[in-house]
Amino acid sequence: MFNDESLTFEEAGDRTDVAWIRPTPPTGIIKQRKPKEKGSVVGNDYAHRFNCGLAYASGLESKFTMMLLANRHVVDLREQWPRIWYWRPGASKQNSTVVDHFATYDTGCRIAYSVKADKFVEESQAFEIRDWVREQQLGDKFDEYVVLTEEQITDDKAANAEDIVVACSNRNERHCAIVLEFMQTIHRPISFIEVERTLPSEIDAVNSLLCLIYDGLIEHLSPEQTFDDAPFIQTVFN
Repeated sequence: MFNDESLTFEEAGDRTDVAWIRPTPPTGIIKQRKPKEKGSVVGNDYAHRFNCGLAYASGLESKFTMMLLANRHVVDLREQWPRIWYWRPGASKQNSTVVDHFATYDTGCRIAYSVKADKFVEESQAFEIRDWVREQQLGDKFDEYVVLTEEQITDDKAANAEDIVVACSNRNERHCAIVLEFMQTIHRPISFIEVERTLPSEIDAVNSLLCLIYDGLIEHLSPEQTFDDAPFIQTVFN
């Protein structure tokens, strides 16, 4: 990122707010990612929070990337690394697999995620590999190995996650403080539009609410549905 102060790296020292730091590249082991079939999606995302690139080889992977980035409890995120080795029953040599994402959470838990479309699950033996890896590799470089399909990675969840990620990249702390102060006076479910209409027009209420949902200070009451379809939220009172 750049700042109007425009300091050199030497002058900036540890101040990342005034010096640009080059994003780290994707950690993917498979460098040349090609579409699996006509109409499939490949590409790269920039993870603003971690200042790194994240590659994906399907639309489903891209959606799950957003879901991880929208989770404040994820403190480190990388894809396709490290390669996981395991033994198949009766095999004379080890096999390996490359999962899609490794996420480390603020609890210290490390989870390897394999993202598979339903139509590829049986062919890829995704759940069998998961079970073998769990038996042989847990506790080394990761604590859990999880296979996710469209059942967990829904369009609605991914859409909400993308809204949150975009909102956080455009965060205004003053607006967030004003919106939170207002929300703490409300002791009932309230919709995004009601908050927006109540507060002064110069306050970006919706963007701030999404940031506060990310912070865990506001909760969306229907997380299985999009914010547009189910717009009711409320303050989390501790």
